[in-house]
Order: sequence, then C-alpha cells, then structure tokens
Amino acid sequence: KQKNVDTGMGLERTLDVLSGKKSAYETDLFQPIIKEIEKLSGKNYEQNQKIMRIIADHLRASVFILGDDNAVIPSNVDRGYILRRLIRKAIRLAKLLNLPAISLNKLAEIVIKNYSESYLELKQNKDKIISELKKEEHKFNATLENGLKEFEKMAARSQEISGKEAFLLFQSYGFPIEMTEELAAEKGVKVDKQGFEKEYEKHQEL
Repeated sequence: KQKNVDTGMGLERTLDVLSGKKSAYETDLFQPIIKEIEKLSGKNYEQNQKIMRIIADHLRASVFILGDDNAVIPSNVDRGYILRRLIRKAIRLAKLLNLPAISLNKLAEIVIKNYSESYLELKQNKDKIISELKKEEHKFNATLENGLKEFEKMAARSQEISGKEAFLLFQSYGFPIEMTEELAAEKGVKVDKQGFEKEYEKHQEL
C-alpha cells in the first residue's frame, strides 16, 4: 500500500536536509555536543572542525550502544571491541583538545537529554552509560600517555611498527590496532598488521 524509498539517510541527515544546514553536524542534534566541546576545551569549532566532529559522532554512537538493552560493554572481543575503539578514539582526540578528565560524561548527558524522548532506553540506562564511560576513560587515561611515548620511540626507530610492537601497544597500553594504524599514518609509518594478528592469535592459544 505504501511505496517508500530506503535512502539510508538516518534521522540526522534527514534533519540536515529539511533544515537547510550544510551538514548533520550543524543541526540541533549535534550542535549542543559541539558547543559543549568548545566550552570545555576553550577552542573554536571552525578551527578544529574535524576533530570535534569525530568526538561528537563517536561519543553519540557509544551512548546508543551502551544504552541499548543488549547490554554491550567495552571489551577486547566482538561488539565490545567496536565500542571500545569508538570510546578510546574519542578519548585520544579529547586529549589533543586538552579537554578536562571525564569530559565524555558531560557530553554523554547532552546526547541522552537530546534523544531520550524518542529513545526511552537511553534515559532508563543513563546510570549504566555514565558508569561505563567513566570506567573506560579512567582505564585508558591510566596508560594513554605512556603508550603514546612508547609509540613515538617505535616510530623514531623504524619506518614500520612490527607486529610485536603493535601487540605490545595493544596488550600493555590498551591501543586497538586501528588506533596504532591511525597514529602511524600521521607519522608516515607503516604497521605490520598481519604480524599483529599472528601475535594476537598466539597469545589467545596460551
């Protein structure tokens, strides 16, 4: 009876088109998050557009995953690993903007407030969302600075991060392999991902 076209646009892009904005990040769903990032960092959105967009996007996605009734939490396997990657990338970029510690919680509260009328589970699971974000931020902040120092040493020694080195960053400092690849790309350095996967499999068997 009803003829529809599935555009795959999602709520944010639909709002973007209907409101005549340049992108979804200029809509009322993202702007409150971005404004708070500006306030907490003391930096301007126009000059830090890419990094602020990534933080807002990853944080928003993390809130929805944590707020879902499927009870996914950060881990090193399966869906939990995807969630951990999102949160830890947001944490690393927040550090580049000099955001205060535990800033993700304040941003998460904005996401929950903006969406909870349509997604009741976010309001119902608010305590869990905030608690898991806080735990993940504490956990990663404890090793992030030392891990970045270790990465700098590795990148200075060679034009390629070996599989063993990448696994060390993963196991000892909590760096997802994707984060190591991003850091390496910024330095023009390669990463032996196959070597990393072999190291990972070897340790899974122990």
